[in-house]
Amino acid sequence: MELNTKFVKTTLILITVGIWVIVFQNAGILPRLTPQEITSEEPLVITGEVDVNNTVTVKGNVNTNLESINGYSKFYKDPRTGEYYVIPFTDPYE
Repeated sequence: MELNTKFVKTTLILITVGIWVIVFQNAGILPRLTPQEITSEEPLVITGEVDVNNTVTVKGNVNTNLESINGYSKFYKDPRTGEYYVIPFTDPYE
C-alpha cells in the first residue's frame, strides 16, 4: 500500500509543478519555449514588438503616418541600391 501512496504523491507533485509552470508562462515570468501563434478574423490591438516570419494580409483601412516614417520628404531612398522612390500621398492640410 505504501508503494501506491508514493506513486500518487509523485504524480500529484508533477501535476502541481506543471500547472504552476503554465501559470508563470501566462503571467510572463517564465519565457515560452515556442512562439505563440495567433490567428483571428476579428481586429486585434497589438502593443510591443511582433516578429512576422511570413506575409501579413491587412483587410480594411490602415492608418499610416508617412511624415513620422519619412519626415516631410515625398521621396524614399532605398538603402540597398541608393535609388529614390516617390511616395504618393496627399497632404491633408492643402
